[in-house]
Order: sequence, then C-alpha cells, then structure tokens
Amino acid sequence: MNKYNFRFVDHPEDPNMGLANEEIAFLQKELNLQFPENYIYYLQHAGKRSNIFPVECDIVKLKKYQKQLKDALKERDILSAESLFCFQYNIEYEPLVGQDFETFYFFNLSDPKSPDLYIFGDFITNFDWLGYDKELTNKENFVDFINYKTEEKFRIKEKIKIWDILVWIILIPVFIIILIIIVFQNVKEKIKNL
Repeated sequence: MNKYNFRFVDHPEDPNMGLANEEIAFLQKELNLQFPENYIYYLQHAGKRSNIFPVECDIVKLKKYQKQLKDALKERDILSAESLFCFQYNIEYEPLVGQDFETFYFFNLSDPKSPDLYIFGDFITNFDWLGYDKELTNKENFVDFINYKTEEKFRIKEKIKIWDILVWIILIPVFIIILIIIVFQNVKEKIKNL
C-alpha cells in the first residue's frame, strides 16, 4: 500500500496524467519552494491532468498566484509571517450577486513535516445573496481533501454495495416501528383531549 492514499479514479474519457520528476523540480526551483511530499506524489500521478482537482503547472500563473495570495492575505493581516505555496487559484462569476468570486488553494509550508492545506476565498454572508466576504478555511489534510473531491464527483457512478443494502434492510423496520409509535402517541393524545 502506498504512503499516500489518494483515491485516483480510472476514468477513460478523462484520465489522470502525471508530471515527470524533472518538471516538478523545475517548478520548485522557479518558485524557490520545496513542495510537500504528498503534493509531489499527487503531481506525479495527476500533475498534467487530473479528473478530480485541476493542477496548475504553468510557472507564470503559479508565480502570479503567489503574489495575488500574499496581497489578499496582507489586506486582512492573515498568515503574514508564514511560508505559503498557492497551487491553485479559481475565479468564477456569480450571476446572483453580480460579482467575481475568487478562491485560493494553498499550503502553509511553515511545518514541513505536515503542511496544512488552506482555502481562502469569497463566500456568501447572508441568505439574500447580496453580501459576501473572504473566509480562510483550514482543511488540514491534502489527501483527505482530494479524496473528498473524488467522492463528491464520482459518487453517482459508484455501484451500490451489499453492505449498503443490508443497512437499509435493517433500518426500514426500525423506521416503521418509530412511525407506528409516533402515530400511536398522536392517537392517544387525541383520545385524552376528547
């Protein structure tokens, strides 16, 4: 079993393709950063193309992301003394608000043994969708994050497991008994109130 338990999906229409070690070394050298080991492993298996979470390997864009992230965090005085590596930046137009929503995905490299994964981006602040603000979320584990994204994307295509069927077979009678008890309690209350 591998040290990093990414759940890669064999998807023939959109296969994962990794980067060569030389390409990864070039990115690290140009950014003057040492990537986390689990991110290097991910790049080796899904660096050119990932069917789950897009990977940016354009050095010009990556350098731009580092500056954009530092500027955005500096405005809010967040993580200013930490060593950070922004590996993905997304911007999407939200028609309900009429604004662009940006999201940074980055590692806090200050702890090289287990760098934390962070997401920093815009989120809706009220239910009428008219206000938004930036939020910093610590996801902690990159492997868990990718596996969650994998399950989220490919859940529909998974086969129903026998264990799932057994759980439902056991739970359905329990739900029926609970329903009978609730109905009985309601009838009992109505009779008392007569």
